[in-house]
Amino acid sequence: MKSSINPGEILDVLKKRIAGFEPSAEEDEIGRVLSAGDGVASIWGLNSILSGELVEIETDDGEIVNAMAMNLEEESVSVVLFSDYEKVKEGNVAKRTDSVASVPVGEGLLGRVVDPLGNPIDGFGEMKSSANSRVEVKAPGIISRENVTEPLQTGIKAIDAMIPIGRGQRELIIGDRRTGKTAIAIDTIINQKNCDPKERVHCFYVAIGQKRSSVVQIMEKLKKYDAMEYTTIIAATASDPASLQYLAPYSACAMAEYFRDSGRHALIIFDDLTKHSQAYREISLLMRRSPGREAYPGDVFYLHSRLLERAAKMSEEFGGGSLTALPIVETQDGDVSAYIPTNIISITDGQIFLEDALFNSGLRPAINVGISVSRVGGDAQLKAMKQTAGSLRLDLAQFRELAAFMQFSSDLDKSTKKQLDRGERLTEILKQPQYEPIDVFKQIIILKAGISGRFDKYPTVKLRLYQRELFAYVDKNEPDFMQKLRKVGELTDEIEKELNKIYDDFEKTFNPETMETGVDAGYTVNMALAMSQGHSGFNRDMLQLVERITGRELASPSLEEELEQIIGGEDTLEKDRFDKLVDSCLIIDSDKEEVMKVVFKHVAEKMALSTDSDADEIYSKLVAREEQTSTALSPFFSIPHIVSEGEDEFDMVIMRSKKGIFFSDAAPHVHALFFLFGSLDQRHFHLVTLSAIAQIIQTPTFETGWLKASGIEELRELILSSERKREKTGK
Repeated sequence: MKSSINPGEILDVLKKRIAGFEPSAEEDEIGRVLSAGDGVASIWGLNSILSGELVEIETDDGEIVNAMAMNLEEESVSVVLFSDYEKVKEGNVAKRTDSVASVPVGEGLLGRVVDPLGNPIDGFGEMKSSANSRVEVKAPGIISRENVTEPLQTGIKAIDAMIPIGRGQRELIIGDRRTGKTAIAIDTIINQKNCDPKERVHCFYVAIGQKRSSVVQIMEKLKKYDAMEYTTIIAATASDPASLQYLAPYSACAMAEYFRDSGRHALIIFDDLTKHSQAYREISLLMRRSPGREAYPGDVFYLHSRLLERAAKMSEEFGGGSLTALPIVETQDGDVSAYIPTNIISITDGQIFLEDALFNSGLRPAINVGISVSRVGGDAQLKAMKQTAGSLRLDLAQFRELAAFMQFSSDLDKSTKKQLDRGERLTEILKQPQYEPIDVFKQIIILKAGISGRFDKYPTVKLRLYQRELFAYVDKNEPDFMQKLRKVGELTDEIEKELNKIYDDFEKTFNPETMETGVDAGYTVNMALAMSQGHSGFNRDMLQLVERITGRELASPSLEEELEQIIGGEDTLEKDRFDKLVDSCLIIDSDKEEVMKVVFKHVAEKMALSTDSDADEIYSKLVAREEQTSTALSPFFSIPHIVSEGEDEFDMVIMRSKKGIFFSDAAPHVHALFFLFGSLDQRHFHLVTLSAIAQIIQTPTFETGWLKASGIEELRELILSSERKREKTGK
């Protein structure tokens, strides 16, 4: 009998069945690891997984390792592993979670240190979070934004005056390694504690690829200045996998957006995006994505653009909050034309460029105002600051060009010299120590004084003293004026008139010849060491050190010649005077183990008798000097000193402590102390004495002889014989 089965019909049925086949949920959501290593894995079987979706991989030990889908390929999916990635092996089961990466957000994160997954790593226990937020979200659109008009004060004069940052802006901080990029970011965080609590900026610091010890130091500094209460640190350190370093800035952005979207203000610092790019490059190469320029994948620009575009100033309709971003990028030898720097420069609204040469010359912060810019500009600047510092950038640029040109010329006309002097003083007043942000209205009054020419009559080295005492004067005597200036926010004719009167009244009380607050012990010690080397060829740094002691201008033509005479031994009159000083000075020999302040108290009493000064005043100056910078030249020697206000005075007290005195961790056993007390008109002899002592105590046999000497006269003879031997050998 002929078969009734038609092969064509069977084929049609099979085709229909195959076409209509749908995998079951079980088959769809469970896969197997094909390969794993170096923090990435390839998984087969997760056919419907989404990009960015979280995956759970069960290891042979039964532990769960979290991962995130990155590459969606035809036959498999590549994922990045977040933790314990070395435990993932071929054949491990992988499951979809139907959720994308998210992190906890809310008030509970403030004051904490967390990892990129939102887990606390500061040892302070569990963290309370009000909600979770997706790590990757679309940046706000144009309709929901508004212009950046509110200033974000950094507390740094050079930035707030010339490169203003607005709330909602993206301002790049760029420069070579160790030029103060992180310092600017940390000072900006510290300065936010001066805000009105209603306008408080909540800060998020993202540490990418840094050492754990560096993150701990930053946390301790923020705690010291009471800034951790409104700050969260998100740390993906160098020991963490590249996947966490890649995720960290996006997680932090999600945490900061919680405050932006609730109508408040947030600041996020990415430190730094160079290491973030390198982590992404590592992941991409492991996933066999095509490398492009400098081995980065083609989407590295999109990597940072979708991150930084999330910084925004929201319109009132959308809450009026803001998220300000300060990305940090490291350059190599100042090359801003490299791939990653140019990418991020094109994304951001301006850049603060820190220059290595300026940093090494002592200009801190080392901002190159020539190529630093804020594209938001004066829109995000207080009117009073705009009125004050409008011409400051141009003045400084002209000064630097002129200074570079005039180094080849010795004859200067009066107008050129005046312009150089003004520029030098403006540069000096823009210097600012780390961790000392300044209120913007105090910045205005000190910059106004400099730009209006009030500094011209003072030596450059006196300007920081002028600033410190002016601020103290205003706080004590003019609180009503400061309140009025804050309320009005601009320099009206009336306010300018009051401000000029404040300057006049203050300058009647300001004594620029007061040296005890103008000399830093650290400069004296460094200068003494430099002068003890016995060679010529002074650089500008050397002259700046000496300037702190002498109170004289660098422009003084005799200063270099004076130093040459001291070091070359040509100043025979002062050399003889030094021998007489040693021969007549008081030497104290102690075998007690005394603390530093007890020794200072004892010496101050002895000095007061011979100099007709107040013992308590001498003691307080010695302690204040030591609190600024240790005067210990080594763990064995120290030169505490005071430059007094009297005339024709110079005294020295020498002390030997057999058991040693603790000065600092670097100088725990100081056995030889040379106390100097010299008036301003004795500054040349002060230099001679410092140079002589610094050279004597470096004699190879001095340290042994100092401890072995049997009494005061033998100690005195040891110093004199070392000096005579040095003069004889010329060393």
